[in-house]
Amino acid sequence: MTYLDLEKPILALAPMHGFTNSEFRLKCRKFGADLVYSEMVAAEGIIRRVPAVMDQIAFTKEERPVILQIFGSNPDSMAEAAKIIENEYAPDGIDINFGCPVQKAAKQGFGAVLLYDTKKAIDIIKAVKSILKNTPLSIKIRLNDSIDDTISFIKMAEKAGVSMVAIHGRTLTQKYRGEADYNKLHAIKQHFPDLLILGSGDIKTKEDVKNKLGNLDGLLIGRAAKIHPKIFQELKK
Repeated sequence: MTYLDLEKPILALAPMHGFTNSEFRLKCRKFGADLVYSEMVAAEGIIRRVPAVMDQIAFTKEERPVILQIFGSNPDSMAEAAKIIENEYAPDGIDINFGCPVQKAAKQGFGAVLLYDTKKAIDIIKAVKSILKNTPLSIKIRLNDSIDDTISFIKMAEKAGVSMVAIHGRTLTQKYRGEADYNKLHAIKQHFPDLLILGSGDIKTKEDVKNKLGNLDGLLIGRAAKIHPKIFQELKK
């Protein structure tokens, strides 16, 4: 099964750096998460087969469906890492991180800063997509400063072969301040009836799901799951 086969709405464990390891992913799956993401994993580390990095992408069959998320700024390296992952691990999906807002990511040219370097971001998507044989490709992004720019980027990503987009409802400069803007996420989804769009940010209760899901295909739960993994069970009651 891949995430393409899941019933909607999808309630997924969001990728969280340093936290969504195999043990935690399994716990969330047991509590009802429909889909789990790995933490973001360095493409260069995968290519060099750094032991700690390879541990980050290892998973058990009980975690499926599982998406392994990679990050980097070099299209060739990202493609090579994706090839290793597909051939040796066969996850249910590979995701590219275009959402990390931290300063270190910006300095190294990966994460959300790539949303402002459209050519390189799309080159990365195309390079990864070209190397994959059977594994669906998704991306995780943030809102751009302009909703039109976000829509334009997703259109290019869809044309390049992306099957799903998770959107954090804040911009790069907001980081985690303020509230996630689900009105903009709903407006974006209207442009993509055939593309899976998941919303991310501030999902903590059943009321949040009811009020924020709207026309989206699903939601990511991150910080709330970190505090309380049973949230998936509670959201489905």
